[in-house]
Amino acid sequence: MITDPHPPEAPTSDPTAPTPDDRFGQIEAIGVEFIPESKRDSRPLNMFAVFFGGNLAFSVIVFGWLPITFGLSWTSAMAASAVGIGLGTLLIAPLSLLGPRTGTNNTVSSGAHFGVTGRTIGSGLTLLFALAYAAIAVWTSGDALIAASHRLFGTPVNDAMLAVGYGIIAAEIVAVALFGHGTVVALQKFVLPVVGVLLLLGVVAFGGRFDPGAGGGDYLLGGFWQTWTLAVVLAVGGPLSYAPTLGDYSRRISRAKYGDRSIVTATMAGIFFGLFLTASFGSFTASTFTTLSDSYVADLVAEAPGWYVLPIVLIALAGGLGQGVLNVYASGLDLEALLPQLRRVHTTLITSTLAVALLYIGVFLVDAVDSITAMTLVLNGLAAPWVAINVAGFLVARRGNYDPADLQVFNQGRRGGRYWFTGGWNLRAVIPWAAASLFGVLAVDTSLYSGPLADLAGGIDVSLIGSALIAAGGYLIALRVWPERVR
Repeated sequence: MITDPHPPEAPTSDPTAPTPDDRFGQIEAIGVEFIPESKRDSRPLNMFAVFFGGNLAFSVIVFGWLPITFGLSWTSAMAASAVGIGLGTLLIAPLSLLGPRTGTNNTVSSGAHFGVTGRTIGSGLTLLFALAYAAIAVWTSGDALIAASHRLFGTPVNDAMLAVGYGIIAAEIVAVALFGHGTVVALQKFVLPVVGVLLLLGVVAFGGRFDPGAGGGDYLLGGFWQTWTLAVVLAVGGPLSYAPTLGDYSRRISRAKYGDRSIVTATMAGIFFGLFLTASFGSFTASTFTTLSDSYVADLVAEAPGWYVLPIVLIALAGGLGQGVLNVYASGLDLEALLPQLRRVHTTLITSTLAVALLYIGVFLVDAVDSITAMTLVLNGLAAPWVAINVAGFLVARRGNYDPADLQVFNQGRRGGRYWFTGGWNLRAVIPWAAASLFGVLAVDTSLYSGPLADLAGGIDVSLIGSALIAAGGYLIALRVWPERVR
């Protein structure tokens, strides 16, 4: 890993200032401002717990169910998940090192590559990802509650009851997210063993009907490879969605205590195993269903043995909370990064309201399965170029060295600094990102939207890899022909 043995401290920080409360049950006072080395109290193991525990939720499990609905067998679905999640995890791994070097989150850190104003691109992307995935967390867990209530007590399944279920899940998510980092980390350490055991019980519950070769045929895109590639691209979206939020947690890790390797290893392990094992559960259970409706959790509850219905409710409550909190907390931080005059608590309340509104649009007005697929592919086309440029910037342009003080220019309402570039925008990065994102959107093919370049590779989705290559290549070429003048 690239190392910087003497990471700079922001000259505006006060080393004698009291340490912000970062314990369970204490409301986090700090937002996206610089955290001095002496105030960092987290460790790599927390990165593992947060990203492993945060993935043990129905909102992640459905990404294992989707390939089965596409017509793939369990074996093919697992191969697609392993390849996609593995590629995505490798791509974002270097970004886990931004936070410890800059003392802030990844979107503010991206100002070193996009410019201190251009980093608002990352803040906007994070908001989109966080709101979308928070909505999926509330939808899947709320559906599970109402389906379980129907089976156990005979309560109706209608829009009014679903609204109640969504409200319960949303309320618990917002309540925890408002407290902040310390409470979120403590929660994930609880979710990881509890939900992990409940999912293992699910393997027992559905194991008697499992056939690894079941499924196949009637491929969504007409052919195996086109459909399998679609599943891979969807799987890559899991790790990509975490790229902007890694710094939310790694910024609290001291580089004086922990090396790069331990941070990267813990982060990669948490993301890969958290995503892959939950996707495996989704594909495993879905392959045993006698019919596939447009709601995974409704089918899960309907076909589960009676003794496993209560564990499903617990997964909905604990798992939905764990995943939803990750996204709502991230969305609050990044709205604060866009509107620094507001406090994190206020922005978290605002983004929570937006997530619930997005949920109702996706569930009640548009087909949920189509919504998830289209949303993931479009967001991938926008996020992959952003990730590619930040990775190239970290490894090539900055070589792991950053000035934390100059990254805070936008937040503090100042102008200038080494990352000011052209009016706060680094056009060497912004233009390649815009061009690559345009390609990504034009090359997407979903049931809700099909771009004019969707058939560029004979029906195989190249939106993600194409947009990433265009962005990284364009940025590196721009650096060579138009060198940056960073002090």
